[in-house]
Amino acid sequence: MDRPRVDDARSAARLIADALVIHSDPHARATNPYHWFQSQPLTESIAGLACDEDRAPFAPAARRLMEEPAQPERHRRLVDALTPMVAQFPERMRELTDLARRAAHRGRIGYHLGEAVPTGARRPLPPDGAVPAPPRAEPPGSAAQIVIPFRDRSASGHRLRNLLSCLSSLRDQDRVDGGYTVTVVEADESPRWRAEIEAVADEYLFARHDGPFNKAWVVNVGVVRSASQAETVCVFDADLLADRGFVARNVGRLGEPGAGALLPYRDMLYLDDASSERAIGARCLDGEPALDPGVLRGFWMRRPVGGCVWLRREVFDRIRGMDERYEGWGGEDVDLVLRLQASTALYAADDFMVHLHHPVKAPRPDEAARNDEIPYMTWRPTGPIGQIDRYRAAPADAPAHPVGPRLSPAGSFVGDTPEANGQALTPDAAMV
Repeated sequence: MDRPRVDDARSAARLIADALVIHSDPHARATNPYHWFQSQPLTESIAGLACDEDRAPFAPAARRLMEEPAQPERHRRLVDALTPMVAQFPERMRELTDLARRAAHRGRIGYHLGEAVPTGARRPLPPDGAVPAPPRAEPPGSAAQIVIPFRDRSASGHRLRNLLSCLSSLRDQDRVDGGYTVTVVEADESPRWRAEIEAVADEYLFARHDGPFNKAWVVNVGVVRSASQAETVCVFDADLLADRGFVARNVGRLGEPGAGALLPYRDMLYLDDASSERAIGARCLDGEPALDPGVLRGFWMRRPVGGCVWLRREVFDRIRGMDERYEGWGGEDVDLVLRLQASTALYAADDFMVHLHHPVKAPRPDEAARNDEIPYMTWRPTGPIGQIDRYRAAPADAPAHPVGPRLSPAGSFVGDTPEANGQALTPDAAMV
């Protein structure tokens, strides 16, 4: 990522302009509302000083940037105006530059503005959000399983668009010895997007649940109930876009002696809506093997947990999967990483990963507080995990698990039989 540099006047000017964008752009708040609020006292002070016309000759440029923070030219003009001021009047600018340095080093959110971000018209995408599904280079296999938990009840359909783009990128992958399977688990009151997902996923599972989204349970369902029973598991959020070497590269990393789990990125770039469209167009419509950071704009989330975690299936079974007590927003990803760190060798890489934009609804205070009360690293279930009927009682005249995987005509796993839905588990899996 663009890590803060503060060793010259232009980099200090950039930090000031970045702080104003983080303060005023709704996309920055959507990156992570909690950490955005944590940074507000500092960025608010920076905005107050930078926009004070009695003290700052660049105040008009600062105000114009805050009025339209998504305009690259306004950011660049303010940096151009600030740089000579920082160089020529260091004492006069010290309070502002010190605040910007503190904000850059304390904040978990950073700003990324590629040098070639275009202005003007946005990249048109198909109106229904669908993107072409490239043909699979190889049939699904059991070397690796990518599990994607999913729900979209929104009117905008952004999450479905992101999922279909994510799945398109996961079909366009370099060859993996032994093959890989992409499993989507939709948790909702009904299989709302089943037809759209089945067209591009290798495996579809439906887990009926009308309450707050339980990512941990949904992931456990995907692993335990899968027909693939792969040696390696990747928990992958539906809003990420994978480059062409993503699967083969990370399967190879977990093949190293001692590697039990892997975080493949250090920081994640949360794209704004225009850059999300540009990224989907480049990766899924144009078939580019990877994204060019120079044409993207967004906000770095520094050292996030979750999003994408690779682990060996043996490790997953040993730690009993994810903690299903977490419902709604927050906590389950941190808990998983802490338990992985305590249980196995957790490796880390520094791949470039992007998160596609979607509207964010802040969690209810009671929802966040409920998860905060769960102590980390205390998941010790006494029964099986990933029970697909956890939130419902099966009708007496119906199979216990009415939706599960089978092979479709396209070679994907979709279907209805209890056996295919994972009741015929391996001995190890049956213990979890």
